[in-house]
Amino acid sequence: MTFKNFNNQIQQQFKKMCKTGQLYRADIPGSALWKLYLTSFEDESTFRDPESSEHNCNNCTNFIRRYGNIVSIDDNGKIQTLFSGIEDAGEYTVSAKALDKVIKASKIKDIFLESYKMLNEKLNYESCKKNQATYKLGIAVNRKKYTEEEAATFGVVEAGKIYEFNHFSIDLPKKYVNQTTSSIESILAGYRAKYDVFERAMREIPLDTLKLVKDLINQGSLLDGPAHLHAVENAIGYKELYDTTAIPKDIYCWYVTYDMSIGHSRFKNDLIGVLCTELAEGMELNKACLNWNKRVDPANYHKATAPITKRQIEAAQKFVEENGYEASFSRRLATIDDIKASEIKHINIGDGKIKEVSMFDTVKSISTQHKRSQFDKLEVVTIDKFMKDILPTATSVAVLLENRMEGNLAVLTTAKLKKSKPIFKWDNNYSWTFNGNLAGKSQIKEAVKAAGGNVEGVLNFRLAWNDKDKDNSDLDAWAKEPSGTRIGFSTRYMKKYNTKSPCSGQLDVDNQGPGGQLAVENITWTNKNQMTAGDYILWVNQYAARNSKGFKAEIEFDGEIYSYSYDKSLHHKKKVQVAIVTLKNGVFSIKHNLPESNSSKTLWKLDTNAFHKVNLMCLSPNHWGSNAVGNLHYFFMLDKCKTKSDIRGFHNENLLPDLLAHKKVIEVLGNTNMITPGKKQLAGLGFNSTVRDQLIVKVSGSHKRMLKIQF
Repeated sequence: MTFKNFNNQIQQQFKKMCKTGQLYRADIPGSALWKLYLTSFEDESTFRDPESSEHNCNNCTNFIRRYGNIVSIDDNGKIQTLFSGIEDAGEYTVSAKALDKVIKASKIKDIFLESYKMLNEKLNYESCKKNQATYKLGIAVNRKKYTEEEAATFGVVEAGKIYEFNHFSIDLPKKYVNQTTSSIESILAGYRAKYDVFERAMREIPLDTLKLVKDLINQGSLLDGPAHLHAVENAIGYKELYDTTAIPKDIYCWYVTYDMSIGHSRFKNDLIGVLCTELAEGMELNKACLNWNKRVDPANYHKATAPITKRQIEAAQKFVEENGYEASFSRRLATIDDIKASEIKHINIGDGKIKEVSMFDTVKSISTQHKRSQFDKLEVVTIDKFMKDILPTATSVAVLLENRMEGNLAVLTTAKLKKSKPIFKWDNNYSWTFNGNLAGKSQIKEAVKAAGGNVEGVLNFRLAWNDKDKDNSDLDAWAKEPSGTRIGFSTRYMKKYNTKSPCSGQLDVDNQGPGGQLAVENITWTNKNQMTAGDYILWVNQYAARNSKGFKAEIEFDGEIYSYSYDKSLHHKKKVQVAIVTLKNGVFSIKHNLPESNSSKTLWKLDTNAFHKVNLMCLSPNHWGSNAVGNLHYFFMLDKCKTKSDIRGFHNENLLPDLLAHKKVIEVLGNTNMITPGKKQLAGLGFNSTVRDQLIVKVSGSHKRMLKIQF
């Protein structure tokens, strides 16, 4: 078969490829294809000189290198090449099959486009215009008459005879020729970006996550969710095909994204895609939904419906029932009567009254509240020494509940049916839950949270006024960092500008008038590692006095809240410095410029900065008996300590491996079966043995003493 007939077959194959409407490039260099093409011939005889052969010429070389890796996708999702389906091509058959095989084994790396500018100005295949229907790629034929000198040099041609040479060429439809001012590189980058983002979404976000988000939108758990419902439904449709198609996943993604709009392909990077990704990566459902609502509407994020769906409840119930865990997941709060005597390390056998130890006789105070600095010189003992040498002889123990201990508050839980199937990695059905996000009774802190402010920073400065609905002034919270950077309503470090100071500070709540409500402002620093050592000066400025009645302020760091009350009228532009917080060697200290009230908080019905009786002390259930699974915790259960918040009865990280295989369903089950606290509960303080901490205790026994326990 002649080369001309071989090229005609290639042209017919290319027409079929073009009709798919999508052309791509395989990830294999054209130079490698040309080398394979030449080496596939059994007898490659020399033509003209030792540097050439009868199949080797510049025109064919350039064609294979530039266009040899063009591919398409057929109706069955198979890769097709220029050389596919060529069965009877004479001496070219072996080369065609070799090229077809190696190209099909390669991945797709790009779409294929040619540039009109290249065709018209540099490649010179033929004279072309913008309105023609097809464009020639390659030079089909050329002719040459050799001179006597050339004939004498080459020896295989006759002088004066015209020779015709056929080369690779194909006709390219106008659709695949870029005639815009955009570069080929920028267009290809856009297609690659569509593929990359879409492929990651399909690979990383499970179908059940997408369906869960759809349910959350329909239920009303996501603010502004309906605006994103169409995008989620589209993603579900694509994901269902992605999971079930027999087509290679990368080919499916290239095929789908070729004609897809940029907006649809970027689903994973959109707000709704970020939520899906967070859930897919294992973020707890309530936290992921809270993150979404804060991003969409910081002022109203708390108004959304709790993210618990009917479909999730049904799926969770089905799994639990089929696997015999129904009774195990029906849980309640544990009581003192549930705990075996062998697991109790201490039970209070005194009269419950906490008596002052002699060292307090010299402390002049009219309050039962204590400051931590009063206990700086106490004897320090390790928790191991306390458990071994001190606790066994104690008749009464009381602990100092500090503001910083919100995160230590914990409660024990157990199964309602004692003989139910174990669900934990240890051999009993007891577990524990630490306080999640209870904020105490700081009116200002709660008001800042309700206004969308961040109250979890490493340093917080909160301002409030008009708590009695009489002061419509415009007060402003201000801060000055060690470098001189100022944070306030007229600086760029505000939430509305989405910027933070070099030290991670930001004014995220700005109030220009109470409007009959409690007014708050909030400045917070979120990253201590970014904060420069030095003084952080905090003050209040009266921007506009309207029946001024003063203000209240709070400064919080390291779990301590310092409270201030300024009861005087502020005239226009009056500036009142509240305090200076100093950061040195990674430690905060404070100098008060206004009188500080060291207010206590109420945590789980107990006042902080006060001592409370320990009813019972025990180890965490994962270390009861012969168990030694995971980190050991020490629990000091306190008299009258009670939580009113619904409690999670278990946590996924503590469950048996066979349950963790269904962790998404189990996570939903935990959210939908919260324990409603009753009058009887074992609640108090918990300390992780692997985390550095300390606890101040009063101990009565053969004698009375006060200690600082080091964990």
